[in-house]
Amino acid sequence: MAVGNSHDSSSNVAHDSVDRQDIVIGVVGALGNPPVADTTVLNDLAKAKLDARFASTTDNADATQAAQQAVRDWASQRVSVILINALDVTDATASSWHDALNEARNAGIPVALLDPSNPPQDTTLYAAVLRMGTKPADSDADVSSSTVGLDAALSAIINDNPHPATMRIG
Repeated sequence: MAVGNSHDSSSNVAHDSVDRQDIVIGVVGALGNPPVADTTVLNDLAKAKLDARFASTTDNADATQAAQQAVRDWASQRVSVILINALDVTDATASSWHDALNEARNAGIPVALLDPSNPPQDTTLYAAVLRMGTKPADSDADVSSSTVGLDAALSAIINDNPHPATMRIG
């Protein structure tokens, strides 16, 4: 899987892209109060005519556990990509997030992080960071200089095409 800047372009095996009508996106909602970003993402995916399945974490006693279970569920359901909104990995949750994200990786399902406040230290657990809006986080020195649509960013990830480790979407 092409993960950010780790894609090896010397492969001799040609691959066909996933047909748009076959793309299924598992969206894991932000922890805590539902931010505008969840609605924006779902609207953008609907406008692009992409099949998005949403897992809310707002009504759960343990939102982190609910989000991790959603990742496991999407991995077992073989979605095309898992999009996690506003991920915040802490010292207390790092191990359980590693396990959940590793399940997706082992299933061959790429993970994209949308505006994470604190992504996992192990960058092999996700394919890209997506930043909404025009101003990237200070920590994203390698953010792409151009803005791409959410559907284009996810398509690059799903189709295992080379892409920046951090993409600005709008």
